[in-house]
Amino acid sequence: MTKFNVGDRVRILDRPDWPGGYKIANWEGQITEVKEDPLGYVIMRADKTGYYMAFPETELERI
Repeated sequence: MTKFNVGDRVRILDRPDWPGGYKIANWEGQITEVKEDPLGYVIMRADKTGYYMAFPETELERI
């Protein structure tokens, strides 16, 4: 069972321990793909840039 589905709106969570600050924290986007391998990863299309980015589900929150 995955945490997100294709089409879900998400926000990238902050990483407080990231050196220099996590520059993409709070970016929003839409899930375009839920990966089966590796399980627990999703592809998100960022609203700000249009880039497709891969994240573990634990680094995103549904909005």
